[in-house]
Amino acid sequence: MILVTCLGVIIAMDDAGIMYASGNTLKTILMDQAAYDNAVWALAARDQDFNAQFMEDNGCNIAVIEGDFDSIRSLDLNDDNTFVFKNFDGELPAEYYTVSVYVSDYTDFSLSENMFDFLFRENNLINDYYGYESEIKDIKGIGYDMLGQKAYVWDGEKFYLLSEASYSYTMSDEGGTYNTTNIYDRIWASQVPEEVEDHSYVAAEETDEGTDEKQQDTAEESEIDETDNTTDEEATAEDATDNEENLPAETINTAQTPAAGSVTSGNILYIDGKPYSSLGSDDSEYVLELNGYTSSGVLALSNVADLTDLHDQLKNSDIETCTLDSVSTVYAEKFDSNYDLYTVISFPRDIQTAGSFFVQASYYLEIIPVLHILLPVACVVAALVLLVLVIVLIVRAGQYENKGSLNTDILASFPMEVTFALTCVAECIPGILMGYAYETQIPENAGAYFIIVLGAIIAVIIGTLWFESVVINFKSGHFYRNTLCYKIIMWIGKILGRIKDKVVAVLRTVKWGYRIIGISAVIVILEFLGMVTIDDMDSIIFLWFIEKIILALVLVKVLLDYGKVKKAAVEMASGNMDVSVNTEGMFIDFEEHGEALNEIASGLNNAISERMKSERMKTELITNVSHDIKTPLTSVINYVDLLQKEDFENETAKGYLEVLDRQAKRLKKLIEDLIEASKAATGSIKFNIENVNARVLLNQSIGEFDDRLTDKNITVVTEVPEKDVYVKADNRYLFRVFDNLMSNIVKYSQEGTRAYVELKEKDGRAQYTFKNISREKLNISADELMERFVRGDLSRNTEGNGLGLSIARSLTESMGGKMELTVDGDLFKVDVSFPEETCA
Repeated sequence: MILVTCLGVIIAMDDAGIMYASGNTLKTILMDQAAYDNAVWALAARDQDFNAQFMEDNGCNIAVIEGDFDSIRSLDLNDDNTFVFKNFDGELPAEYYTVSVYVSDYTDFSLSENMFDFLFRENNLINDYYGYESEIKDIKGIGYDMLGQKAYVWDGEKFYLLSEASYSYTMSDEGGTYNTTNIYDRIWASQVPEEVEDHSYVAAEETDEGTDEKQQDTAEESEIDETDNTTDEEATAEDATDNEENLPAETINTAQTPAAGSVTSGNILYIDGKPYSSLGSDDSEYVLELNGYTSSGVLALSNVADLTDLHDQLKNSDIETCTLDSVSTVYAEKFDSNYDLYTVISFPRDIQTAGSFFVQASYYLEIIPVLHILLPVACVVAALVLLVLVIVLIVRAGQYENKGSLNTDILASFPMEVTFALTCVAECIPGILMGYAYETQIPENAGAYFIIVLGAIIAVIIGTLWFESVVINFKSGHFYRNTLCYKIIMWIGKILGRIKDKVVAVLRTVKWGYRIIGISAVIVILEFLGMVTIDDMDSIIFLWFIEKIILALVLVKVLLDYGKVKKAAVEMASGNMDVSVNTEGMFIDFEEHGEALNEIASGLNNAISERMKSERMKTELITNVSHDIKTPLTSVINYVDLLQKEDFENETAKGYLEVLDRQAKRLKKLIEDLIEASKAATGSIKFNIENVNARVLLNQSIGEFDDRLTDKNITVVTEVPEKDVYVKADNRYLFRVFDNLMSNIVKYSQEGTRAYVELKEKDGRAQYTFKNISREKLNISADELMERFVRGDLSRNTEGNGLGLSIARSLTESMGGKMELTVDGDLFKVDVSFPEETCA
């Protein structure tokens, strides 16, 4: 704020012209300002003795004269009758100050007791503009001063300076325009003096023969002179080019008496009866372009008087400026008669009061040289402090927390353009408040100062937060991402991306879409080439273009609708019965196809639901029956166990008991497998999924079957990695899968053969492989073997019940694994795989 304040004071002092002035120049400026302030106070009360009391209180002597000071220099300033008001006796001192001011009854004065008030109040000012009345006057002649490079018009009474916007002295190969030339021929003809006209008339009374002879002699001499003087004229033109800012004046002939009826003969023009040479001829390479409000034209230099000889006189005269209305009229301005011109002479008294403007001028004369040094130094110091604060803010803004995240302020998350706009508004608030105080003149109100200071503080805080948000966004790499422009571009990019994806998806779905587009493009090109041969092509090309746009839109719509129908049909063919076609807005034919596909999907879903319901009923029936059978079967097993503990001497009875015990246990196993298969198929088993060491679990499973494998003379060859392999599964049910597969090997392998069990890591999965040679012919497919109650031995002479593989597959798939069965002759192979985990 200090820097802004200092710069504001410097600018204000510069506007007043006192910032870089010193010595006598500064004293002159200050005393002239004090004299002006006294004049404003005096003229503001000119009907009240020119504010004599204020002048008395401020120790100022004034004398007022009606008229411009330059026009009254011949008056006796020591005569009291010269002045309309005077508040002192005696003669004027050697040093006094004069101010000339125009005022009227409507003039508004702004008064201040301060000589300079840079904060709120206005200075002493006359808030008025001097009124001018415009009057259209005819041009009686036009001339050009080659030395001053200015054009003047003659209105019949006096010269007016033509405004620079109304003309231009420029080169042209075409000469003057016809209408402008005729107008100025008549203008100059009306200016020929009577004695010249009479003389010309007498000359015209000579005999025709004499005239013809003179004309012939004159023509011959003219040809000779033209040949001899060509070089001299060119040299003169070149010299004029160098001397007159590269704007050469044409050669001016000696003045001659013009012949009657030809006022431009001999390049003599008359203004107020006085002869002037023309600036050039009709074929001169330069012209005077006239630019008026109502008409414009080009004037050849033969109709422009050369006023170069009047340069000093025109330059030193107080000539009014006029503006071109048409090529022959101008707007001449004269001062409004309602305004009066006063000249106020003022000087300080010997005894001065503290509030006098001259005393204030003396005070400023002492303090301003100090400010000349102090203000720049203060600006430099404040700028350095500001620079240090900015650097500290940049370093401290957005410090990283312990967790590595960047601290942000309340503005950092807003778009950069929004925060910039808000900051600009906040920065303008102090200026608006100051302007309001300036207009309403309320600096005496302490609340006004408080509001302005508060607005400035808020502006500084918001500006600091905005700068901090810029630094934070820059540090976090979001400087361009956190802008509305970037977000809009990204939004448009997403829309275009979606459109592109839809078009690509349609073209992929509709394989012949490219062919349709290509064929349509060929047809359009052929139609256009055919239309080129039509004579009235322009009348139908627009309709043809509109028709092609409509056709393209319809074609795209057809392809989109067809793509939706085809995509739904393909998904239904792949087994996805949940797909449906949105037929809203489709063409009628595609809408019918889409609704038909929706009905097919609905019918298939109903059929599948009925089948699943039937399967669930069967599963529930098996489960319920198994539970009902299991209770009496348990009693049978218990009583058989009790009977076996009795001491029977009948060997036949013992044999019956062994058969009964064996079959009861087999039936119990079947019932347990049925219940487990039912639970696995219906998904009612609750798994405890965790990281399982698949290598250790597989080795344990193989170890459980060592005795049974030895009894069947089956050798198991294992290939297991040395490192641990982990999968996501339920440890208990994964062991059950391995148990079923190993049991299958024991039950159905050819005795005296080898079985192979492998664990490998492949494509991010842990894959188990179980292989053995079947004892019976495998004359059924792998899919049939995976079904329930199906075994490899059709004679059903083994202890198996045909549920082991089905249960193993259900459990594997329920835990997120995959199980595949392969039959190659007598080779039976099962692959079980799970996604591999990287750690325990």
